[in-house]
Amino acid sequence: MSRQKKNKRLNQQDFYPTPSWCYENLDIDWTQFSTAHEPCAGDHRIVDFLQQVGIQTTHTDILEGTNFLEWNQKTELILTNPPFQLAQEFIDHSIALSDTVIMLLRLNFLGSISRHDWWINHSPTALHVLSKRPSFTGGGSDATEYAWFVWDKTEKIPPGVSFVTPPTDEQRIRDNRACKIALECTIEELEITETVFELDSLLPFN
Repeated sequence: MSRQKKNKRLNQQDFYPTPSWCYENLDIDWTQFSTAHEPCAGDHRIVDFLQQVGIQTTHTDILEGTNFLEWNQKTELILTNPPFQLAQEFIDHSIALSDTVIMLLRLNFLGSISRHDWWINHSPTALHVLSKRPSFTGGGSDATEYAWFVWDKTEKIPPGVSFVTPPTDEQRIRDNRACKIALECTIEELEITETVFELDSLLPFN
């Protein structure tokens, strides 16, 4: 899920690194899970976090040529910040593959008349609200409120609404720097790749 200007994506690849405090400060006992999957690995920060807390973690990412919507392996936990345009599809697919799904979404994703019937059948079991708006770019904070939406069939995560502890100054400074570097690096790599394809298309066939 990503910050956008009106009628214009800030990042056409829909890659926005998640500040690590957003998941580090979640009040969840990660030792309950032995396997996990990250559908939108990006720069692998969530993958690394899950592995550091002792969870065997697989991942997919469209930028690496693997499409989560074509991935069909069962796992105990799915944790991700999904692409805004495909959030509903990612939730549907995740719920089919895992008993515990945690997605970072805008709070206003709960609205929209077009999702009314879908929400009736897919109500989250818990919400972990980010009291502080995250910064996905390493600059200013995002323009909307966010929460981790939880769909849990196992009762490993208590139901209800809770609030994620805001970042410390140390976390904020670290994350702003890391997000800015990750975003700039990724865009640079993508621009190089696109240039190669453009030049290749100009070459005559052998």
